[in-house]
Amino acid sequence: MKKMNARNSALALTVTAAIPIGTALAQQEETPMTELATTTVQTTEDAGYKVDKTSSVKLTQPIANTPRSINVISQRLLEDQGITNLNDALRNVAGVSTFGGGEGGGGIVSASDKVTIRGFDARSNIYVDSIRDIAGYSRDTFNYEAVEVIKGGSGSIDGRSTGGGSVNLSTKRARLEDFGSVSARYDTFENTRITLDYNKVLTGNLAGRVNLLYSNGGDFFDNGVEEYQTTGVAGSLLYKPGQATDINFDIFVMEQDNVPVLGLPFLTSAAAEATNQPEGPVNANLWDQYYSVPGRDFEEVSTQMYTFVINHIVNDSVTIRSQTRVGSNEKESVLGRPWWNSGDEAGLLNAERLQALDEATDLFVTQLDAIISLQSGGLDHRIVIGGEVAEEEKTSYGISTDYTYVDGQGNILENPTIDPFNIQNNVFATGGTSRSGDNTSGDASTVALYLFDTIKMGEHLQFDLNARYDNFDISGSACGRRSGCVDGLDAQDSFISYGAAVSYMPTENGNIYVSYSNSKQPPGVALALSTTPAQNEVKPEDAVTTELGAKWQFFNNQLLVSGAVFQTTKDVVDSENVEDGVTIYSLAGEQESKGFEVSVTGMLTDSLSISANYANLDTEVSQDTNEASIGNGLQSSPDDTANIWVNYTAMDSKLNVGGGIYYNSGETYWRQNRAYFTVDSYTTVFLMASYQVNEALKFQLNIDNLTDEEYVVDYSAKGHFRPGNPRSVALFVNYAF
Repeated sequence: MKKMNARNSALALTVTAAIPIGTALAQQEETPMTELATTTVQTTEDAGYKVDKTSSVKLTQPIANTPRSINVISQRLLEDQGITNLNDALRNVAGVSTFGGGEGGGGIVSASDKVTIRGFDARSNIYVDSIRDIAGYSRDTFNYEAVEVIKGGSGSIDGRSTGGGSVNLSTKRARLEDFGSVSARYDTFENTRITLDYNKVLTGNLAGRVNLLYSNGGDFFDNGVEEYQTTGVAGSLLYKPGQATDINFDIFVMEQDNVPVLGLPFLTSAAAEATNQPEGPVNANLWDQYYSVPGRDFEEVSTQMYTFVINHIVNDSVTIRSQTRVGSNEKESVLGRPWWNSGDEAGLLNAERLQALDEATDLFVTQLDAIISLQSGGLDHRIVIGGEVAEEEKTSYGISTDYTYVDGQGNILENPTIDPFNIQNNVFATGGTSRSGDNTSGDASTVALYLFDTIKMGEHLQFDLNARYDNFDISGSACGRRSGCVDGLDAQDSFISYGAAVSYMPTENGNIYVSYSNSKQPPGVALALSTTPAQNEVKPEDAVTTELGAKWQFFNNQLLVSGAVFQTTKDVVDSENVEDGVTIYSLAGEQESKGFEVSVTGMLTDSLSISANYANLDTEVSQDTNEASIGNGLQSSPDDTANIWVNYTAMDSKLNVGGGIYYNSGETYWRQNRAYFTVDSYTTVFLMASYQVNEALKFQLNIDNLTDEEYVVDYSAKGHFRPGNPRSVALFVNYAF
């Protein structure tokens, strides 16, 4: 099938979406709509951490009346906890993990964001303002006012998806009001961080907002080498030609120049025998050593996004939103991988082992939505109809390394190694990398149409129906370590994602619901194809989620308590060898995730705010052509995760004190059909205190990992792991103007 050009098909999308809009206009000339749809996150300051509505125009109802599990981390909670990145923000959502699973289990230890939701990889399901984000970098929160997590089958909302759910970041945009603040931070990891958030009304209908970031530091274990530097510039311009129309233009540019540490040595059984040390992570008193090659390792990331948004209220019944984004991400890095030698040198690390990346990703996305209110036959409809056209392209360049390794005296080392227990003369390197021409690429196009209808029947009954049609086409090349490079690869499929729910609302503040939804994951979902053409021809993997839940609001709707029981079953690609060495790929595998979760968010009293949730997961490989795999768990799916954060505001509103606990029951890493490595359970404690000196000046102190808990957050079967950060103390100064 020939690909449809995204920019040309945007015109067809607009015309298609306009047909039902015109029909709605004709039917609704005299029927007023009591509440217009909104396209922004509505934070409620006097309700503490409770957010009433997500930023998605497709979810037209308040969170309390939306029949699915949703967690929103508000701007106030981010500020109180002193959070500056996505990974730390997601510790507030039980059932979500930010570690990957190592070799053979979903990837390797990586310096980029990794997210799993209810046991399913969600790295390709991270969105910014409901547009799929470019993968491959660590996200800073300086330009975001909320982090939203939607759990379960979300294919009708997001398009192609792995089944566990999605994460959406809501951008700070210009408003028609004047405000500004500058903030500075310094912590025990030698992080220096300065941010500016300034919004100015330029004329009666024009406003601009700028968010700036500079940060530098991050030597978490004081090894003297690790460092992270980020510079960010974000601008937003709002033009309001009339009461019915908002026009936004946003710019986001972020540059990262880092020297990350990919991991520390993990002693395999062979390494443990060779060193007479216990198998597992190297002893914590050695975590401050540097186990790579000084001067060789680096990471440079450049991310840009340009977004144009129009919101227009046609009349009391119809609102139209158009959103278009052009973005790019370039990443280049060389990171040492602590990797054990074999044979006589099994107790030494191979200094030449590294992870080299050179990637470029580009996207163009345009969306058009019509939010329509209809009243007919005693039924109230809130309808969203629209579509999306996207072009995404990713190239992972093949890397050739040309390094010469020398010791501290400049002598050339033919077999450079590092003794992790006796680091005296570090190994140094000269040379660099070049592109080999063995590139892996994926050029994908998406054309989608979707329909959402929330139907209210009286005061107590609500039906939610939604569906999305996707045509996904990807072509490119792939290179494998054993198979070499294969050109001319292609995968194309059309599929429908859907969802349905029934909600019973016995009172104004209560909701009991049951929902059924799915997600489709076609080949090439992460913009990468398999070197085996037959594997690219398999039908999309299908994940189906059933959820029974309840949501209740208390204390004048200032506190939301919710809970759900859920089960997701996913058909996955499996392989089976037949005669003559032929491998057949089919959806013969199955994975299952089930459990329950509860959350409490909002205000317990006028002075006491709370954000707390707990999730229990039971995951397993339920079907596989290799019977030995059946019963294995899924990666990044701890049985139990829980967190609680409580904040108290003094009567004079000047003093705030807060604290919280995060608990993880531990993780088993499955490899080669066995429990390869198990991470113990751990609990971390957080504290904060802030004092408002006057209307402008505020000081804040945050302590993370108060008890200095030693724990592992990621692991690679090749012999390295990543520890959790030790105790840190951070001081913030904020000046508002």
